[in-house]
Amino acid sequence: MADILIVDDEKDMLSACSNILQALGHKPVAVANGTQAINLMETHEFDLLLCDLFMPDVDGMNVLEKAKEFAPNTPVIMFTAYGTIERAVAAMKAGAFDFLQKPFEAEDLNIAIEKGLRQRQLFRERQELLRQLEEKYNLDNIIGRSLQMRQVFELIDTVASTDANVIITGESGTGKELVARSIHARSKRRTKSFMPVNCGALPENLFESELFGYEKGAFTGAMRRKAGLLELANGGTFFLDEVCELTESLQVKLLRVLQDRKVFRLGGDEFVNVDVRYIAATNRDVEHAVEEGQLREDFYYRLNVVRIHIPPLRQRRNDIRLLAEHFLRKYLKSSPKKISGFSDEVLRCLDSYDWPGNVRELENVVERALTLAKGETITVLELPSHLQMSKPSSTSWTNLSLVEAKQQMIEELERKYLLSQLEEHRGNVTRIAAASGMTRRNLHRLLNRYGLKAEAWRNTNSG
Repeated sequence: MADILIVDDEKDMLSACSNILQALGHKPVAVANGTQAINLMETHEFDLLLCDLFMPDVDGMNVLEKAKEFAPNTPVIMFTAYGTIERAVAAMKAGAFDFLQKPFEAEDLNIAIEKGLRQRQLFRERQELLRQLEEKYNLDNIIGRSLQMRQVFELIDTVASTDANVIITGESGTGKELVARSIHARSKRRTKSFMPVNCGALPENLFESELFGYEKGAFTGAMRRKAGLLELANGGTFFLDEVCELTESLQVKLLRVLQDRKVFRLGGDEFVNVDVRYIAATNRDVEHAVEEGQLREDFYYRLNVVRIHIPPLRQRRNDIRLLAEHFLRKYLKSSPKKISGFSDEVLRCLDSYDWPGNVRELENVVERALTLAKGETITVLELPSHLQMSKPSSTSWTNLSLVEAKQQMIEELERKYLLSQLEEHRGNVTRIAAASGMTRRNLHRLLNRYGLKAEAWRNTNSG
C-alpha cells in the first residue's frame, strides 16, 4: 500500500482519483489546492504525487517545484484537461515523472501509478545500496585513534568531496586500498564504478589492451571490440595499485589520458572521452622512485595532487589492541564460538611485536587464533610461535646460554626474512624459493615452523 498525495481543484476529479486509488489498495490523501499540498509535503513523506497542472491558487508547476525541493525522489505525475506537447515537455523538463491528459481511463492512471511506484522502489534500493557502501567503507572501518590516523581521517574527509587526484603511500598491509575505497564511497562518484587495477599484475602488452581497450582485428585474437578498464570506469574512480610497477611507456600514455581525459583504443581511429578520478597507491618511497627514474616526474606530479601516507602499525602501537578487538568482532560474526576477548598475556605479545606485515598480518593472526581457540578467551597458545617469542620476557640474556641466545636470534631473523619474502613475492612459493636459494621443501618446512601460510599473502590485495 502506497501513500499517494492527490492535488486537484476539481472536487469530482479529486473524488474519482481517491476512489480508484482505494480500489487499487493504496492510501490516498486528497487536497483541493496547491498551498495545502505544499504544507503537507513539508511534514509528510509520500510515495507518489498526483497533481493537476492548472489550479487557481498555486498552480501545478509551483507544486512540482516545491516537491523537487522537499521530496526530490518522490515521482510526480501531472495531469490537465488542456494537455499539449509543449506543456508536457515543460513539466517533464521541470522534473515530472509522467504526464496524463484528462479525461483518462482508470487503467491509464493505474499504469502511470505502477510505473511511478517502481521508480520510487528503485530509488529506495539505490539509497540502501549507497548506505551499505558507505557503511562498509566509512571511516569507522579504518580503525585508529592515534594522531597519525586522525590526520589520515581528516585528509580523507577533505579530499573525498573533490575530484583531485590522490596518491596513497605506505608499507604493504597498511590498508591503502581501503583508504582509496573510502574516498570513493564518500565522493560524488560513489554511484559509479570503483575500478582497481594492479599495475604489476600483467605484462605490458596485455596491460595496455586491458587499460585502453581495442577494436576488432587490432591484433591476432581480437575477434570483437572490447572497452578498456578506463572506459568502463567512466564517471567513477580509477585505482592504480602499485603504480611504481608501470613501465615508462605506459606512464607516458596514461599521462596523456590524465591530461586530455580521452583514450584511444588499440586499432581504433577515434578518441573516447573518459571522466574518472585517479587514486594511486604504492609501498615504495615515491621520491626515491622518481630520482631513480622508475616513476616519471611529470606523471608523478599529475597524480600527487594530494598525498596520504599511512603509517606502519609499529609507529602507532596504541592502535594495535583496537584493531585486534575489531578483527575479533568481525570474525566472531561468522563463528559459532563464544569468545570474550584476549588474555592479558596475548595483548602484551601483540603490543610488543613489530608487525612487519602491518594491519593485514594482525588480521591474519586474529583469524588464526579464533580458529584454534578452545576456551572462552584467546590465549598465547593460539598465537604463532614467532609471536609468542615477541612477548616481554622476564628472562634476560644473562640467564641464557650462548647456544640458546643464538637460537632465539636465528629464529627471529628467519621469521622476519620469511615475512619480507612473502610480502615481496605475494606468497608465490616458487619465486621465494628461487630468491632465497632454498628448495621448495625446505621453504615449506620453515613456513610451517613459524605458522606462516603463503595463501594469506596470495589471497589478499596489496592495498
